[in-house]
Amino acid sequence: MSSLPLFYRSVVPLNRDAHTRLRLRNPQRFGFARTSHLIPAVVDEFAAACRHLPILFLPESLGPTPVFLAGLVPGRSALVSDDGAWSGRYLPAYLRRYPFILGESDGQPPLVCLDDTAEGVLLADEGEEAGERVALFETDGTETALLQERVRLVSDYAQAARRTAALGRALQDLGLLRGVTLQGQDLATGESHSLYGALAVDEGALAGLGDEAFLSLRCEGWLGPIHAHLVSLQAVGDFTLTFAASTAASKA
Repeated sequence: MSSLPLFYRSVVPLNRDAHTRLRLRNPQRFGFARTSHLIPAVVDEFAAACRHLPILFLPESLGPTPVFLAGLVPGRSALVSDDGAWSGRYLPAYLRRYPFILGESDGQPPLVCLDDTAEGVLLADEGEEAGERVALFETDGTETALLQERVRLVSDYAQAARRTAALGRALQDLGLLRGVTLQGQDLATGESHSLYGALAVDEGALAGLGDEAFLSLRCEGWLGPIHAHLVSLQAVGDFTLTFAASTAASKA
């Protein structure tokens, strides 16, 4: 992979022979996400997350992409503790699947890969006590229950990502997104911060849709995720932010 996704530094195909001695730290730690105030989101988790994490959209070349707001200050998560524990009530799937990911190449079937440089990936004789490490493979070479769970998550995430891209394109094509500004004060330092360039669904534009366009959203199953996104904006206050429409931004 020439351009790696957020947090991934070195992605290699999962191999039972090469990785038989690898262990995963248990419980999982998220120190790798400490410097990110935005976490990628997929549409399948909007409903579960909407009361705990704000869901915003970012403009991307292939269409608007949803993210969870995980902190007030750019480059600093408010939900990762000093020891790497996640303090939020909802843990995004993007973090749960790390350090695994689905690798896809043109003309080749997708492969489950992992970042073997992740701090949570250890050798069998390295690091903490044995009870705090979980093997990827059993002694007979079969996948452990933990690895089976992660492989399912990787596959489900890849499918959800495709649905999420379709939602972003639909919102953009129907002109339902508007620019927003998030403003607030860092309680630790007293400094004021603003987040520009994010997008949110315009409730007025949604209410003004014609019957045919509204029916298309319903038939595609997008109304639930859209309303979950709107509900999630109420969680912005958890990060001492004031949510306001950007007067300078135009509809996407």
